[in-house]
Amino acid sequence: MSSQIPSPDQWDEVWAADLDVLRNLRENGDLPDVPREVDVSFRGPMDALRRLQAACENFGFTVQEFIEADEEGEPWLFLVRTQTTDDDAMRDLTMTYLQIEDSFGVECDGWGCVAQTEKK
Repeated sequence: MSSQIPSPDQWDEVWAADLDVLRNLRENGDLPDVPREVDVSFRGPMDALRRLQAACENFGFTVQEFIEADEEGEPWLFLVRTQTTDDDAMRDLTMTYLQIEDSFGVECDGWGCVAQTEKK
């Protein structure tokens, strides 16, 4: 089993992409300290996605949707958890989905959320 810790190069590449999304959110008025649902999607072999589906609560997620076959016939798992989008919370999310990739042999296809522009 591998170490479940991304290499510095892998981390830098993934975190830079996540920072682009965060910048876009903030440029559109997002308040990072307001909790909201953040979804993360994964692709990979059906058996690996099923194992992740069964274990996702261990990572603080619930299943949002499981698509057994998309338009290309590939499975796709969407997980969701409620959190803020401040830098610390997002670093934790990024580290978590990298660990999930490593542990389950799946690939994160991205994350997303609706910008929160007012306090609740």
